[in-house]
Amino acid sequence: MKMFTAKEEKNLTYVLSKSADRDATLYIEEVHGLLFGLAITPEAISPAEWLPFIFEEEPQFGDKQDAETCIGYLLDTYNRMINDSNKGTLAFPFNYKKISDLEYDLIEGWAYGLFLALSLRPDIWGMSEKYEEMDEEEIPEDILDLINSCSIITAIAIPEEMEEIFEAKPGQTPGDLEELEDVLYGMLPLAVENLQQHGEKIRKENAGLKSFIGIPKQEVGRNDPCPCGSGKKYKKCCGSN
Repeated sequence: MKMFTAKEEKNLTYVLSKSADRDATLYIEEVHGLLFGLAITPEAISPAEWLPFIFEEEPQFGDKQDAETCIGYLLDTYNRMINDSNKGTLAFPFNYKKISDLEYDLIEGWAYGLFLALSLRPDIWGMSEKYEEMDEEEIPEDILDLINSCSIITAIAIPEEMEEIFEAKPGQTPGDLEELEDVLYGMLPLAVENLQQHGEKIRKENAGLKSFIGIPKQEVGRNDPCPCGSGKKYKKCCGSN
């Protein structure tokens, strides 16, 4: 499992050491999940929105320069992960073939950080209330897949809500919670991949729209040839209207 470069991990460990209350601060795998979620979101999110997730209480920086250094460490990692996302190299950081049982707690923490990031832009990820009031048959298939992916992430991130999110349908008996957890953990990599693909799709659509809108309108002088190709001056052709 490799989430950060050695330098990033050292810097972020230093940042998190500034916590006034360790229990009110994200752990490093939660920070990765948070930054991962921000990186795949196809919309810029101001640090002012997500930095409070790192420290619930005001951190104890040595001085102004120390504070700027710590914020710089976070932003450097954030920007690196955005670049990786844009290049298509940002990947789910856990290798299930090599993971130990103890590391599943780390996955829960990582999913919690990811959940925090997604919650900043719920409409992008199908987490808006309008879908809660709709029957499944009314929801487009791609959005339904997105909702299911977010439900998997939420259930792992907040285990106490797992049974409520995946409640048994009428006529079925609730499955064993541990069995449900195993299924959800197994589905997590695909759920994350689904979010990445959705974010990339929106990013490309937005880039195309900006490109289209950004084409400047051609300025035509009154004595210039009319762009319609008539051979007349613009003022005596299309410009006369």
